[in-house]
Amino acid sequence: MKKLKIALTGGPCAGKTTALETIEEEFVEKGYQVLIVPEAATILINSGIKPFGNDSIDMFEFQRYVLDLQFSLENMAEKVANTSNKATIIVCDRGLMDSKAYVTEAEFQQLLAEREMSENDVLERYDLAIHLRSAAFGKEEFYNLENKARTENIKQAREKDISTLNAWFLHNNLKIIGNDTDFETKIAKCLNEIYKNVSNNDTIQSQGKYLVEEVNLPKLQELNPITLKIEQYVIVDGEQEKLYRKSSKEDHSSYSLIIKENTDSSIRRTVKRKRISKEEYLTNMPIDCNPLRKTRCCFEFLDQYIKLDIFENGLFLLEIDDYDPNNQPHRIPTFITTSDDVSDNPNYRNSSLYFEQNKPAKQFKKK
Repeated sequence: MKKLKIALTGGPCAGKTTALETIEEEFVEKGYQVLIVPEAATILINSGIKPFGNDSIDMFEFQRYVLDLQFSLENMAEKVANTSNKATIIVCDRGLMDSKAYVTEAEFQQLLAEREMSENDVLERYDLAIHLRSAAFGKEEFYNLENKARTENIKQAREKDISTLNAWFLHNNLKIIGNDTDFETKIAKCLNEIYKNVSNNDTIQSQGKYLVEEVNLPKLQELNPITLKIEQYVIVDGEQEKLYRKSSKEDHSSYSLIIKENTDSSIRRTVKRKRISKEEYLTNMPIDCNPLRKTRCCFEFLDQYIKLDIFENGLFLLEIDDYDPNNQPHRIPTFITTSDDVSDNPNYRNSSLYFEQNKPAKQFKKK
């Protein structure tokens, strides 16, 4: 690992300050260069530029300043990391996507358009996103306003936590750390997620997969899921499965190459992701094969990042990250009825479903 860039985000009073201090101490001792990118909003507020109180400015204008400062601070840290001879961890006290929680969707898209960026451009700036849940969820007795940049009451803190988490839902490596343990264990979980990423050049994917029999759609919609349209095709190259994927949200599409390889465990695979152009996606498309198409709903349930995939053929699969059959079992959403745990069944991998769908085809050639 040469450089790992982390967005450490979360709701108000989530423990980010303690987490930052612990991360720096832990990994400096291990020989890493640790660069902390301070929270841009707090710098501005402490400088007297704030969206509340006397002499306040409009929130939209404030977030414009936040993004500009955040870009500058992150770019400076990346420049240092790229010229360093040491393995470097960049930890951002909040990331650029956090601004989405404070403005409307239209306003956030305008902010991105001003900088000639898309949401995918922003998300791909970070190798890992860690969301620490606010103490307002389950640890209300510890919620406080000691940070003068924090003005939310408990109800507002919960709302801001949810909207911040929603802003990061489409990140490929999002981890949610809740308050179901004591605070020391919460911080230890945060460190553990970083250790997983610095110890492997590739991300280790360990997903729980469950066959779905029934979904209470009104209950699902109450969680305001993020919905994507996905189509992908697969090329097998030796031990590697190459998934060429098109992901569409509303009128915007992005393209990526996902390379997966087996490990010694049937439920764990190494994963590399790379953004590609539309031209590369089309150029590598096999002849006479239909892409595997599905609608993906992303949402949070009991501090778990959940994906519900609805395939064109009527198959429903529920995916939950960080699957370990020897550890605490996943908590299936109460509004979803599942039948079988197919986590270790290779027939339910995207590649298997793709080839089964295209079974009549004799060959899978590139154009």
